[in-house]
Amino acid sequence: MEILTRPADYSKLIGVTEDVIAFNIQYLAMAELVIARSIGSIGTTKKLWFILDISSRGIEAVEGKSREGLAVNFNIININAPVSDSQIAAGENIAQEQSLNTFQDIEHYIEHNLSGPVAKAIQSEVRELQEEIQNDQMKPSRTQKIRNMCKQYGPAALAVSDAIMRLVTAYLQSGQTAHQP
Repeated sequence: MEILTRPADYSKLIGVTEDVIAFNIQYLAMAELVIARSIGSIGTTKKLWFILDISSRGIEAVEGKSREGLAVNFNIININAPVSDSQIAAGENIAQEQSLNTFQDIEHYIEHNLSGPVAKAIQSEVRELQEEIQNDQMKPSRTQKIRNMCKQYGPAALAVSDAIMRLVTAYLQSGQTAHQP
């Protein structure tokens, strides 16, 4: 398993600039939420930060067990990255989202986190898939289409793709129709 340490690594993974990543790594390190090291650049006061590990304080903050009342509230996005089930927090005013475990959760996530014509198309395909599963007539091509659309949309839609794959896998393993409340 490869551990990402440099801002450039995270920049490619999430699709934001290295400067934004570097700023956030420095913040997390100074807040003692991650274990990181910095090295100075020659001829400037700028420092380059590298993540080494998450700290015990960082784990407690993410799990909501911090004794210090940290205002850490993460929106978790699952990414189909080289490390399966990777989680990344992004944004300025971040609200916690629960896992996407049902079609209703996915619908809610799409409505609140995605926008534009591709998002509407994803939402339509998800509804079609739900109907196919409820009628026990799922077409594998539908899941592939949703996955491709989510890749086209970008990182925020990858949570939808991941949740769909988990729901479809559970449906196939159960051999039953997946009913929704």
